[in-house]
Amino acid sequence: MNEFKNDALLEPLLFYKNQLKDAFHQNAETFFDEMTKKAETDVGNNQSICAKYYKEEEQIKKLKSKKGGRVTGLVFTIIGIILLFIGGGVFIALGAMGKVSTGLGIGLGAGMIVVAIALIFLAIFLRKKIKQLNATIDEHQQKADKLLKEAYASMATLNSMYEWNMAAKLFTKTTPLIQLDEIFDPAKYQYLHDKYGYNEYTKGDISTLYVQSGSILGNPFVFEKNYCQSMRDHVYTGTRVITYTVTVSDGKGGTRTEVRHQTLVAHHTAPEPYYYLDTWLIYGNESAPQLSFSRYPTDINNMSEGQITRYIKGFDKKLDKMVKKDMLKDDGSFTRLHNEEFEALFNALDRDNEVEFRLLFTPLGQKNMINLLRGKDVGFGDDFIFKKRKTLNYIKTGHMQGSDSLDRSPNSLMHFDHKVAKQIFVDYADKYLKDVYFDLAPLISIPEYQQHKSHEYIYEKGFNRKVTNAEVESAANSHDVNLFKHPSTRSNGVILKSVYQSNFEDSDIVNIDAYSFSGTERVTLVPVLGGDGRFHDVPVNWIEYNPIKKTTPFIVDNTGMSQQEYRKAKEEGKYDKLINNFGNSSAILFKKRLMSFVPKNK
Repeated sequence: MNEFKNDALLEPLLFYKNQLKDAFHQNAETFFDEMTKKAETDVGNNQSICAKYYKEEEQIKKLKSKKGGRVTGLVFTIIGIILLFIGGGVFIALGAMGKVSTGLGIGLGAGMIVVAIALIFLAIFLRKKIKQLNATIDEHQQKADKLLKEAYASMATLNSMYEWNMAAKLFTKTTPLIQLDEIFDPAKYQYLHDKYGYNEYTKGDISTLYVQSGSILGNPFVFEKNYCQSMRDHVYTGTRVITYTVTVSDGKGGTRTEVRHQTLVAHHTAPEPYYYLDTWLIYGNESAPQLSFSRYPTDINNMSEGQITRYIKGFDKKLDKMVKKDMLKDDGSFTRLHNEEFEALFNALDRDNEVEFRLLFTPLGQKNMINLLRGKDVGFGDDFIFKKRKTLNYIKTGHMQGSDSLDRSPNSLMHFDHKVAKQIFVDYADKYLKDVYFDLAPLISIPEYQQHKSHEYIYEKGFNRKVTNAEVESAANSHDVNLFKHPSTRSNGVILKSVYQSNFEDSDIVNIDAYSFSGTERVTLVPVLGGDGRFHDVPVNWIEYNPIKKTTPFIVDNTGMSQQEYRKAKEEGKYDKLINNFGNSSAILFKKRLMSFVPKNK
């Protein structure tokens, strides 16, 4: 474990570059080695098996290459036989008919047939060699398959130890200044809700795929990776072929009639649902509680140093004009900073409280933000949206959109080769650190946020529910969507929303509302002007989408256990009462300490 001073975060880019990056990498390697030791994996035996396996695979590759040459030779030989027989027959026929010299025709024809017969023997030889190679390949493949099975067996215990939140644990272990929680529990949600105004999203167009909560020096945050639905226009196309006659000049002073064909094309626009991923970081801090602002990425990531300098000068002149014309003074409060580089790169011109803006963005805060925005060689540079709304801050980065760092499945880390498995794990851990840290970096860059430590929130009573809606939706989205979706669903996606109902001992009973769209086939006739001067109705087939919903009961239990602990508890029958009471119609899923299933008697 690395000990970092509390002021280490005051210059976040340097902290990552000079301390955190290497410390985290080393801890990831140590973490994997400790897992290996705990799993009692015989690394030497595994590597010996893998060496034999790779040797067999290499031999198979060589044999297949050799076989490929033989097959190619056989194909050309067969083609040659066919062509020689045909050519021989043609020459003999031409000689017999006197088209060419009889002796020459028959001689050439006979010679070609003799060569063809010789090639038949070659083809038989090649076919025999291919058959032998197939047998040899099968023999080596069986050996390779057996070795691969042995290699996986030697890694079975280690592979079973992977968890969803391993990288989060490693993050907290490396730098306790930033805490990542094992689960986003009701207490943390209530804390964010009561103190900062954070709310769960209840409408049926956003579902949580993964959620990760935590805190920076006691100030809470939550990552939300959401599956979202919106509507967009879709242009449908239809065609119709028309036939008509026209009278044209025949070029000789007369006329003639021509029949012409024309394909008419028509379009019809109608709304359709579409689905996308959207990841945000929401952070609560009571500093500057009256301030709101927004900033969006500039294009400096794609600029040279000279272009950035010109951009800053151009922005400064533009800002001068905007200030003189009162274009930024809705309430007469906007006052530009003396740091034109910060104003240009951060570009938060809609700020509504200059005193609190300066409280956050001190000279050190401005310096940190500039370094972060220009530091694409260390991090990601200017790839983030930053919105502050009173005590809540919203960060959306380009690098986290579509990234699997937060919710990468433990199954993807499993491998039969211990050496490769370690590299996969360490590479994943390094990427996790960079992705998560540089989502937090805009917040860490503000010294005031690090100096303001949130007071502990005391609850007078416990919570009825054991799991937040966000974690329930994450669990539900990991199941087969067919368990929840309406049978009439025609849309490409389904949005799953959790609605708490009650609890059974330590488990939550919730309803999963599955929002999707049915589709009705429609035909619209669109008049299109044809070459005959008349309008023709062109049929355009399209789909009318209508919202539908299906509700399915869902059981979620916060076990508080690791994967191995849960597996052992299940084998010992700890969950028999729960399962027997409801009966699970789907496979029980364990993810991030949560056990969940759809009850049979739903």
